[in-house]
Amino acid sequence: MHFIKQRIAFTMIEVVFVIVVLGIISSIGSTIIAQLYENYIVQRAMHRVSIKTELAVNQIVNRLAYRINNTIIARDPVAGSYTQLVNIALGTTNTNNNVLEWIGYDNDSFSAQARPGWSGYCDTSASLLSGNLNTPGSSLTTTAAIVNNLSGGTAPLAILFGLNGGLDSPGIFQGVGCYGYNGDTSCIHQVNINDATNLTTNKGIGTGTNIATHYKLAWTAYAIVPVAPSDGTTFSNTNFDLELRYNYQPWAGTQYNGNSVNKSILLRKVTAFKFAELGGTVRIKLCATEQIGDSATTNISVCKEKVVIR
Repeated sequence: MHFIKQRIAFTMIEVVFVIVVLGIISSIGSTIIAQLYENYIVQRAMHRVSIKTELAVNQIVNRLAYRINNTIIARDPVAGSYTQLVNIALGTTNTNNNVLEWIGYDNDSFSAQARPGWSGYCDTSASLLSGNLNTPGSSLTTTAAIVNNLSGGTAPLAILFGLNGGLDSPGIFQGVGCYGYNGDTSCIHQVNINDATNLTTNKGIGTGTNIATHYKLAWTAYAIVPVAPSDGTTFSNTNFDLELRYNYQPWAGTQYNGNSVNKSILLRKVTAFKFAELGGTVRIKLCATEQIGDSATTNISVCKEKVVIR
């Protein structure tokens, strides 16, 4: 007896059905993979721009924390004019005064392990009688050496007195009406740190210099300046890079836009940089974008806002 072995196989209908099912599964799978990749690209761009914006605004805030009161201004880079930030009403939109500038006091000597070189207090009676600045508990030679290292030997050391109608409130450095931007140095005593004969505890006050009980030491002003984008796109109020400028001295005649000023890019592709002051509190808002993938027209935008309380 002979047996015939039958070959088992799919019918045509079954084959078509399997192909259709596999097509549906592959279509769904490819869609999921595409969505996951797209989400990854968006999240990566969001994370990158968020981190960069956070770092930039923190750098600004960290420097503003050591600003001298009432020296913070909003400057018009075209006209060269400026307005004290405290005099600009909150919510005011002024695209011309888009440079933020202030004078920062030296805090590095207080951060050192050794005793700081300056006490911040002045014996006004002894100073007025002797014609020299008498600051008990200070070694301004040490301070001048610190400033010399920070500035690369280029900055004249400034002693800024806190004034409030000629007298400062006890324990408070006011700095009212004297910030050196327009040449007003009535409360600023400048010392050439390269002049060894001046690096003593008692400094010559100089003719016409007002003194008060409290003072700060400064070696630089700071400016946050919108500049043309490095990617070659058109500069506008919603498209610019943000630059930090430092190591210049308005009280000595050097300005933020001088050739010898130190510069560093804080953030690229910035869309907004806003600032305001109320009651000694400075509010900073910074927005930036990040391109998604290869598309030049698709961007992620992130804003960070910080408040500096004094």
